[in-house]
This record gives sequence, structure tokens and C-alpha cells, in this order.
Amino acid sequence: MTRILHVNSSARATGSTSRAGGEMVVAALLARHEGATVLTREAVAEATFLTEDWIEASFTSADVRSTVQHETLAISDALAKEVLDADILVLSVSMYNFNIPGALKTWIDQIARPGLTFRPDPEHTYVGLATGKIAYLIVATGETPVGGPMDFATPYLKHVLGFLGIADVTVIAADMTVTDGPAIQNKLDVQIEALLR
Repeated sequence: MTRILHVNSSARATGSTSRAGGEMVVAALLARHEGATVLTREAVAEATFLTEDWIEASFTSADVRSTVQHETLAISDALAKEVLDADILVLSVSMYNFNIPGALKTWIDQIARPGLTFRPDPEHTYVGLATGKIAYLIVATGETPVGGPMDFATPYLKHVLGFLGIADVTVIAADMTVTDGPAIQNKLDVQIEALLR
């Protein structure tokens, strides 16, 4: 059974291009993978910033962590497990000020865990442990071209996903259409149909 993890990052609950695009990708994946399941995470509502206690607990070996340290990492453990359990990741990404939303960065900080989603390696510096997955990035940017010189969101996400072991990353661009809803819809339709047919 295919497991899909969909992460929304837009601050908009309605009228969000990245949300709409993510839902379109998920619908296409469900049509393609019979019996697939979907777990949706709302990064904005669930954002939890790292703290000094979190960092200390994360770098303490699991077998000697205190009860409080285990509780401190409970959300992170759950989010990392969702990534490891998923076969496909769908990240709905709204670009704010040329980069990813702060809420999505907190989600990444929670899932990037030494010993869980990556490990040190003497020869390669680090090895990602979230391998064998496919990721789709639906990037909504308004008037900033995806892949252009002002797009710091897409290369960052591709890099961090690769760091975690997810090399198969496809970008679906919802850009340059900030004032034209039908144009956005058509642009997404064309890309999703080409990628998922």
C-alpha cells in the first residue's frame, strides 16, 4: 500500500495556490495508486521551534535519555516517523520573501534528526536514512520565477531532501501568475498531467 505524506505550509487556509496544487497532486497520486493512504500535516498550525532542551535531548543517546527528554522529542519522533514511513512526500510550498515559510523550516528542523533520518559517515560526511522515496514540491511564488536567481526555496528544499536521502524530487512550478487564477490552474494541470500520467 502506497503511503502519501502531504505537508501544507501556506499561512492561508483558503485561496492558497500551493494548497490547491498539492491537493491536485495528491488526487492524481490516489488515482494512480489504488488503495493509497494520505496523511496531511499543517506546518503552520503545528509548528514547534527548536529549543536548547530539544537540542540537548536530540544529541543524547536514546538509551540514556531522561523521561523529560523523551517527552521533549515526542513531536519530532512522530514527524520523523511519518517521513520514514511514507513512500511519497507532497510538499505544498508557498514562497515568502524568496524562501520557504518559517513553519516549513520548523517542520524540517523537527524531522532532520541524527540517528533517525541521517547519520554521520566517515567517508561521506553524512548519509541520509530516508531513502527510496519520491518527493513532489508544489512551489507557489507569485511573480518570482521558480528556478530563477531569486528562488532560494527550491534549491534549499532539494538540497535538504537529498541530505535526508530523498534524491527523486520533482518540482511543480506555480509561478508568474499572481493575478490570474485560471492561468495558475492551467499551468498546474499541464505539469501534473505530464508528470503523473
